[in-house]
Amino acid sequence: MAVTAYMEAGLETQILGIQAQANSFAEGVMGSVRTVHAFEMRSRLVRKFDEYLTEAHKVGNKISPLFGLLFSSEYCIIYLGFGLAFWQGINMLGRGEIDSSGEIFTVLLSVVIAAVSLTALAPNMIEFTRAASGAAQLFSLIDRQSAIDPFDESGERPLEVFGHITLKNVDFAYPSRPGVKVLDDFSLNIPAGKVTALVGQSGSGKSTIVGLIERWYETSSGSIKLDGRSIVDLNTDWLRKNVRLVQQEPVLFQGSVFDNIAHGLIGTQWQNATKEVQLAKIQDAAKMAFAHDFISELPEGYETQIGQRGGLLSGGQKQRVAIARSIVSEPKVLLLDEATSALDPHAEGIVQQALDRASEGRTTIVIAHKLATIRKADNIVVMKKGKIVEQGTHESLIASDGAYAQLVRVQQLNLKPSDTDSESDKMDAADEEGDPADVVKMMSKIATKDRTRMELALDRDDYDKHKQLGFVTVVLRLIKESPELRWTYFLVLVGCVGAAGAFPGQAILLANVTNVFTLTGSAMIERGNFYAAIFIVLAAGCFISYFILGYATNIVAQTLSHTFRRQSFDDMLRQDLQFFDRQENNTGALASRVDSNPQAILELMGFNVGLILIAVLNVLACSILGIVYSWKLGLVVVLAGLPPFIGSGWFKIRFDAKLDRNISKRNSISAAIASEAVNAIRTVSSLAIEQSVLDKYLIELDKAVNGSIKPLFSMMVWFALTQSIEYWFLALGFWYGCRLVSFNEINMFEFFVTFMGVFFSGQATSLLFQFSTSMTKGKNAANYIFWLHELQPIVQETPDNANKAPKSGGPIVLDHVRFSYPLRPDTQVLRGVDLEIKKGQFAAFVGASGCGKSTMIAMLERFYDPSTGNIRIDGDDLTSINPRLYRSIVSLVQQEPTLFQGTIRENIALGIDDSSSSAGLASKSSTTVGTNVADQDIEDALKAANAWDFVSSLPEGLSTPAGSNGTQLSGGQRQRIAIARSLIRSPKVLLLDEATSALDTESEKIVQSALAEAAKKGDRITIAVAHRLSTIKDADVICVFYGGKIVEVGTHLELIAEGGMYKKMCEAQSLN
Repeated sequence: MAVTAYMEAGLETQILGIQAQANSFAEGVMGSVRTVHAFEMRSRLVRKFDEYLTEAHKVGNKISPLFGLLFSSEYCIIYLGFGLAFWQGINMLGRGEIDSSGEIFTVLLSVVIAAVSLTALAPNMIEFTRAASGAAQLFSLIDRQSAIDPFDESGERPLEVFGHITLKNVDFAYPSRPGVKVLDDFSLNIPAGKVTALVGQSGSGKSTIVGLIERWYETSSGSIKLDGRSIVDLNTDWLRKNVRLVQQEPVLFQGSVFDNIAHGLIGTQWQNATKEVQLAKIQDAAKMAFAHDFISELPEGYETQIGQRGGLLSGGQKQRVAIARSIVSEPKVLLLDEATSALDPHAEGIVQQALDRASEGRTTIVIAHKLATIRKADNIVVMKKGKIVEQGTHESLIASDGAYAQLVRVQQLNLKPSDTDSESDKMDAADEEGDPADVVKMMSKIATKDRTRMELALDRDDYDKHKQLGFVTVVLRLIKESPELRWTYFLVLVGCVGAAGAFPGQAILLANVTNVFTLTGSAMIERGNFYAAIFIVLAAGCFISYFILGYATNIVAQTLSHTFRRQSFDDMLRQDLQFFDRQENNTGALASRVDSNPQAILELMGFNVGLILIAVLNVLACSILGIVYSWKLGLVVVLAGLPPFIGSGWFKIRFDAKLDRNISKRNSISAAIASEAVNAIRTVSSLAIEQSVLDKYLIELDKAVNGSIKPLFSMMVWFALTQSIEYWFLALGFWYGCRLVSFNEINMFEFFVTFMGVFFSGQATSLLFQFSTSMTKGKNAANYIFWLHELQPIVQETPDNANKAPKSGGPIVLDHVRFSYPLRPDTQVLRGVDLEIKKGQFAAFVGASGCGKSTMIAMLERFYDPSTGNIRIDGDDLTSINPRLYRSIVSLVQQEPTLFQGTIRENIALGIDDSSSSAGLASKSSTTVGTNVADQDIEDALKAANAWDFVSSLPEGLSTPAGSNGTQLSGGQRQRIAIARSLIRSPKVLLLDEATSALDTESEKIVQSALAEAAKKGDRITIAVAHRLSTIKDADVICVFYGGKIVEVGTHLELIAEGGMYKKMCEAQSLN
């Protein structure tokens, strides 16, 4: 057993390692579900996920012979021990070494009882080895020493901070790419209290400087000092609390607006202040970040829940909340990494003024591609390939007419003087006092039937309202849904019948053994040797039965685990966006379910289900045996003992199921916190809130523990009954059996057969309910998997639309479109949008953050359907078209680009639709993502996205790993890869939601030119949401959104001439 357990532990460790990779991949995909839907990636990502599962399945199958040996050897040795003990005892009695047969019988019964107890050891050995394998990895992680530990109390904590930062001869290369220098002998002086701006190409090292100041990495050589002290000598937690960061892609946490901004107060003098004091401080920061007005209009103001990663807020709103979070603590050093990239021009202008005020008296480092935001900087540093090209003020750099001046010319907007300033100011005032669409609170004008339909849809997505299937029904359905295992199930049944048959056989054998003691001399020894040989036969039978059982049940368990992991992942990705909008369906909770539910089924349908079936067969066989040999004794004990046994067991299972559901729900909350923190680790570390996150996580764990005490106590009361009732009816059986023997109604042989049958029946029943936890976990897990599999998305392919595809890709017509998000039906985001976009047109959507622009993109991608009105393409309503065929002609590049775990090649290849016949699909036989797309097609897409130069310069080129969520690349590099992914499918409709916000000016110009040229050649409709107005000034039609409606439509020059909201936005971004 020790040898097999050791070997199994090694294999389990391998499986855990593979599954960890699979879980990481699944979690990354779950957090990027919009991208998955937009590119119809589901089948390809499921295949990629299945590659991990297949590898784990192969390793898992190697455990089968080990399980067979583990169980068969245990039971075989037990029965061989019976035979040996009996044989030795009879011979010792015959030689006179033992005085009486009673001593032999006492030893035999002791061995029997010990053996029954030992049989419970093998199943638990499986759990022990799995736990040991998991613990080994866990302890390895716990024992790992962090090179930069935020919990380390050592280091200097200066009493005063001035904010003077110097970088001297800094060299740096990321650990994952040590051969690529990001900073090369870089030196820079950043004076205290001044604003220093960093500009340059994507990947030139700007964000790397921020990472080094935050001490996410150590420099390869050179030094970074704060007020003359090396940051290496400073306490890490102190440093990060005095240096605040707003990142290019703002990350908010699940909770309220108040909770998110309050994260910036942790570790400051306001951390333990009253909520009123904190709220006043938070409101001041929100006002400074131009966020107070929209927050106040939210349904619950600062207490409004903003969803996972702030998903219920627009991109601009998220960024303003992130800015408020960073400035609320009044830091001495402020790092702004594209902090205003997601803001509309009007909001950006006001936030920029606020940041200018906030920067007074503190050191501010600004990274920006919108040069209008840094023209007032005290020093502008132009970077290229990790070096400084030039530096100076805006005016001095313009005068020198170098690299910076060239960037300025590219971004300059064409503004003609006009006498409409007063009208523009009036519109601006209206905008400032206006009501962005997603914060307008109004009575829903949706018809009653639509309201009912939405409520039914919400109920449909609620698992708690799903009717639970019983345990037997669940097991039968699991068997039914795996027909490929029918012969394996037959082997399981054969093994169970053989193993269960050993118990009544043993009862008869032990009863016969008692008759041997009535004999004497050679007859006793001869008869004793015969029964000792029967024990050997019984041991051989058990060895065969349990080997078959152990081998076959592991095959079943590994196959079902593989099947349902894949199915769960597939079923989750099949759901529409409404499913993922629900709070309980956050990324961490779903990723946890993908792992834990199939694992629960593995544990149930593995050896446990075999032991459960053996126990049931054992109870039936031994009960029948007892009744057959002595119907009076058998009936009295069975009818008196089994009902309370089964009743207490039923109650135990019921409480166990309730406990498991509660723990699962509570653990999903803690899992969500952990997942959210790990995925946003840069935000967590920059805010120095590691301890706060850990405390929050521990609170949820404590809630799970405290919430389980009461149901656990109730469950254990019933469990205690299941384990003690056995002795009550054994006592009854012994007392009543002796009475029957004393009245000569049965003989000793019949008594022993019946009594031993009752004994083994009781042991089997008590063993049965020891598996109730496995039974309830497996039942609950299977119920969720079945519910998820049956859950149908609202937007899906149906028999009616299966072959309905867009005719030619235009025009697109929106007819009085109104829309409310399903979880906020009383808040209309779009309030009657009418628009026609013709073939080949470039349409741009601009307006204040939260006015409905990104919602329009979501509607055009058909993530949601309109509440009223309709969207048509080629005259066909989108709801009548197959969503998969429609999305095959549409490409989306989002404001926060999403890349997946894998290489750059694989990420770009995901842009090709499986059913597409586009160039580059050389073969359909390969299951590996990216192998069916020609490198030339990928190269062409990268060139169009101005990404080929940086990709080809990487040591591994297209095979370079992008990292989880693309973390191995800079923000601009990620966005260019995302653009290349969208272009490789040659879309007829291209949707750009702030697609070039993270690009440097030079890259943006090249990409814009490539997009415009491709659009003209292929009659492509391009729809862009943009805050950087220089990127859309050449659009054929510009739509200005306000309050969920289009209030201005025209070309750049037409709208400038009108002197309305658009002109005011342009003035805010002008570099003049």
